[in-house]
Amino acid sequence: APLFHLADAGVLQSFQKTQENKKMKKFAPLLFFLLCFMAAAQPPQRIISGAPNFTEILFALELGERLVAVTDFCKYPPEAMRKEKIGGYINPNMEKIISLHPNLVIIPKTKSELPKKLARLNIPVLELPNESVADVLHAVSAIAERCGVPAMGTHLKTQMENELAQLQSRFADKPKVRTLLVVSRAPDSLKDIYAAASGTFLDELLNIAGGENVFAKQPALYPKISRESLIAFNPDVILDMTFFNTTHTTDTMQTALKPWYDLPVINAVKHRRVYLITDPSLTIQGARLPQSARLIADLIHKNEEDKP
Repeated sequence: APLFHLADAGVLQSFQKTQENKKMKKFAPLLFFLLCFMAAAQPPQRIISGAPNFTEILFALELGERLVAVTDFCKYPPEAMRKEKIGGYINPNMEKIISLHPNLVIIPKTKSELPKKLARLNIPVLELPNESVADVLHAVSAIAERCGVPAMGTHLKTQMENELAQLQSRFADKPKVRTLLVVSRAPDSLKDIYAAASGTFLDELLNIAGGENVFAKQPALYPKISRESLIAFNPDVILDMTFFNTTHTTDTMQTALKPWYDLPVINAVKHRRVYLITDPSLTIQGARLPQSARLIADLIHKNEEDKP
């Protein structure tokens, strides 16, 4: 009888193990899904930024330590330049991206195939529009939320909104300053001039700063401008961003301004209100938007007798 009971116990244990194995197999897909979900729900710790404005926002949210790589164009804050580089944000180095094992890549929303390439590699992507002021403010909230710091995102967004609103109210009752926003031209001539029109963040910042964009009503965001159009629209102030991120002496500044002197009939040239913008922050729609708007305001509201 004892031998029978021992054998019977062994059979029972074997049966129980078999049933447990069946249960484990049955719930294995669910368990795998839950583990993947929990991993995805964790805030990303290895982030790659695909544009300078996203890099600035990440640092403003105090997430710089999680940033493992940036583009070649990410130069602010200075800490960003010490990060690994993935090349340009239009055609980044995919091998470099893969080697860094990111669990989030933040990129601007374009017609690029990059999001699909990253998705095929199971690399999480946060794709954000970044043309308007509203896009920038949304990016602050979206990045903060995705990275697990929503309160910091709310604080930064509110601070930016308040600073922009204060600046706008400051010039609300003053005459608008008719301004041309040049984003690019040939360095030594007035050929291939491109301006920022309505729908761009630069146009919005100009309006906030008390300016009026003379080329606002154009079909393209960045239309090409002819000399004839320059004369016809006759801006009172010209902000030339062709030479951003460069250092100028008094002599090189005058050389850079010289092509404009060929059009003395334009009010901005006549009254020496053509300003070269060398601060790159003006061309980056990131956390420094209020600073950019103040820079525009300082320039366009200078006294007409002031010289650049």
